Amino acid sequence: MNEFLIQEYSTKFDLHPVVPEGAMYSFNGAELVGAEGMKTFMETYRPLMKALDDKAAGAYFGGYLTNIALAVQYSVTGFLCVPDFSLGNLNLHLIPADGYCRIAFSLSEWKLEQAPADEESRKAWRNDVYTGFYQATAGPLIRAASEVSGLSLGEIWGQLPTKFNYYVESFAAELTDPVLLHRMEEDYAYLKDGLPAAVFGMPRNPFQVKVRRIESLPSPEKTVQMRNRCCMYYRTEGGRLCYTCPRMKEEERAARREEYRREQASAGG
Repeated sequence: MNEFLIQEYSTKFDLHPVVPEGAMYSFNGAELVGAEGMKTFMETYRPLMKALDDKAAGAYFGGYLTNIALAVQYSVTGFLCVPDFSLGNLNLHLIPADGYCRIAFSLSEWKLEQAPADEESRKAWRNDVYTGFYQATAGPLIRAASEVSGLSLGEIWGQLPTKFNYYVESFAAELTDPVLLHRMEEDYAYLKDGLPAAVFGMPRNPFQVKVRRIESLPSPEKTVQMRNRCCMYYRTEGGRLCYTCPRMKEEERAARREEYRREQASAGG
């Protein structure tokens, strides 16, 4: 695997060719799909991330798993290949730092499956890659996390779309090749609208969400995306509802804006 791809995966998705520096605990994906394996993971992760309960740990787990889902999306569209993200090949690492704990990833073996050369065959391959990843890797991990944490499947799957919409926007802004931009839009459209709900084990495809934009915290002239589901930060030590949280009432959001802008004005003065 070339150095450019390794660097891209490492910086964009915290996905590494070896155990990343600072890893305190490591788990293989295949170990986590059983209740006991996921229970051990949650019991290890919860105090490191300062969660007040398992539900917060379950939500954060879904948030970090989004990195691997994005790596699949980015690989299929931009690299025309995909690494082996099977459960037995995927490793998760807990890396405490500065009062929190992130989940990073590595692969036991780096082997790439290349996309077919012609576009119609590539699309069929893409569909199979998405189906395989969400049905056989992400799905079992999310179900196990839901069973152990008590957080619903919908809440954990719901951590993915907000981050996807944000990063797809960011990736699109970087692209200058119209062919690649069109491919990215088509591939993301298939993930949202073409991949059957049954692949996720859900009554509907969890990526089919309406993006709601709200006034930016620092500037009334700008907008930001509201989160699709609560990330449960408020269920961590010292945490509170995020400004973009769907649980927050609009009057609370307006008060948060006013407080923030008053503090900024005071600091500037």
